Amino acid sequence: MSAGRSSSAGASQAHLHAVPERRPLRGPRSRAGRRQLRRRRLAGLVRFAVFLLLIFVAVWAGVRVAHAGEDASVYTGHKIVVQAGDTLWDLAAHEYGSGTDLRQAVWQIQQANGLQGVAVQPGQHVTLPYLGE
Repeated sequence: MSAGRSSSAGASQAHLHAVPERRPLRGPRSRAGRRQLRRRRLAGLVRFAVFLLLIFVAVWAGVRVAHAGEDASVYTGHKIVVQAGDTLWDLAAHEYGSGTDLRQAVWQIQQANGLQGVAVQPGQHVTLPYLGE
């Protein structure tokens, strides 16, 4: 019985010695090898920086496009001169008709012109913005 054990133990030891010995992971030993490794790492960092720059530009462009319509100069309405007795409600009803929510129209006129209340003065220039979508 002991002979059987020794033969199987000898086979497992022979198998262990057949595996090549691995050396610890260290950098290259020569100066040229270290220089090449340094260049590879630098090239990887440059690629990563270019990738981040492209993402930044794409996000910036997307935000610019998404907020392009929020500028007050983009209103495609027309200017009118307020007559005596006109209010923003009268102007909204005359310009946009009865099919529009007049509260929303008055609010849009106030936002386009920087007005606080609904009172306007005769001779005042008021921009009536385009409310269509």
